[in-house]
Amino acid sequence: MPRVNLAFLAFAMLSIVATPQVARADSVFYRLVSVIPLPTTDRSGDVVSFDPGNDDVYVSMGKGDGGGVVISAKDDKIVAVIRHGITRPAGEAFGRHYVYWTSNTGHGAHQHDFITVVSKQTWRVVKTIPTVGTSPDGIWADPKLGKLYVAMDDDNWVDIYTLGADPKFIGKIALTPKRGSGPDIGMLVSGKNELFIPDDSWEDEIDLNTDRITRAVDVSPASSLRVGRGIAQTKGQIYDPQTHSIWVATDRDGIYALDSRTLKIEAHLPARAGADEMAFDPGLQLVYGFESDAAGFNVYNARTRKLVGFVSTGFRKTHTGAVDPANHDVFVYAGNDEAVLVYQPVLKSF
Repeated sequence: MPRVNLAFLAFAMLSIVATPQVARADSVFYRLVSVIPLPTTDRSGDVVSFDPGNDDVYVSMGKGDGGGVVISAKDDKIVAVIRHGITRPAGEAFGRHYVYWTSNTGHGAHQHDFITVVSKQTWRVVKTIPTVGTSPDGIWADPKLGKLYVAMDDDNWVDIYTLGADPKFIGKIALTPKRGSGPDIGMLVSGKNELFIPDDSWEDEIDLNTDRITRAVDVSPASSLRVGRGIAQTKGQIYDPQTHSIWVATDRDGIYALDSRTLKIEAHLPARAGADEMAFDPGLQLVYGFESDAAGFNVYNARTRKLVGFVSTGFRKTHTGAVDPANHDVFVYAGNDEAVLVYQPVLKSF
């Protein structure tokens, strides 16, 4: 299988407007510092997330041989591979003691959907919980409320469970629109007790105190798409607490920045081929949009709301990634390389 040759690495130069967090930096370069091969032959993969509690990165591997991978962000080494109990993973969430993976297998009458609970001490599966809804996708853990939220693609709702080693179903939240392609990976803002979920071409805001939708907006009327290309689907997102903005990716119409308090569109930014997942580095005030078909990721300035540039990975299926905010490393899923690539920003002044 193809592998990146570190001897031929080059910096990708991106111009960036200086901010207080990027003091005196006129440009930022990205260098590839690690290639972490994944133990999979499936190139689809899914979510990558960073856990600040233990400085680990979690990877949901492909839908073929499946499984979850734990990578230490301290040395870019694989800590654990969890095969048993994690099949066709779609997403992961984490609390203080456990990581929760959504999994499904089979189709129709043979379909089995479940939440897999993994201990962070042993990296072993401690419980497998069948979901009430079907086709679980995004999952979010809220230690403050002691709840686990799971988006159900086929049912177009969110399952609610208790948090812990043995989650119990306690309810569900219907989403807007009532019919559509189903929800994707959203953003839980624990400090505000809010969950933002993309659904079809919509963005839903859920008040977790009442488990009800408080606002919903369809971004498609603002879409710049030409007639005949279809409606842009809302995808992964990040939350910027300084501006109270939600940055929402779409599969074919760039990135939308919304005011989280009103869901009004504040900015519309370009992307090469449609972004899937996003990540945010609050220290450098940089937002990343990962593009599967464009084989790389976009870099945006969170303050100026401008596209800074594009970093090519050389491999497609670059649709998800995560950031370690302590050292600013960007962990990028490269499906066709069956690896996680680690990029490090290098700030320059002139």
